[in-house]
Amino acid sequence: MKINKARVNLFLDLLIGLSFLVEAVSGYVLAVVLPHGGYQGGRNPFYGAEFILTRDQWLWLHDWFAVVMVAGVLAHVALHWRWIVCMFRNLWHEASAKPAPRQEAQECPTN
Repeated sequence: MKINKARVNLFLDLLIGLSFLVEAVSGYVLAVVLPHGGYQGGRNPFYGAEFILTRDQWLWLHDWFAVVMVAGVLAHVALHWRWIVCMFRNLWHEASAKPAPRQEAQECPTN
């Protein structure tokens, strides 16, 4: 069975995008809606407050979706590694080439 690269890339990009959205929303909730400060002797009006989930649950989501996003980005880089190396090689050759005879850039794989 042949693996369809386009579908793998689509799935991976959707996973990275979804985890980014969860990171952004949970980060906003943790920073603005449920700011940290602890009990403070009863002077913290946000102590024990909830917004859909508790602060600990938002932290759990934020931490684990960060792990998912990093794993997705690492997998994305691994799947496109040949293309990345080829592009850097071409850029390096263009930057260090002497102006006289122009070297043809190597054709990079399209993923």
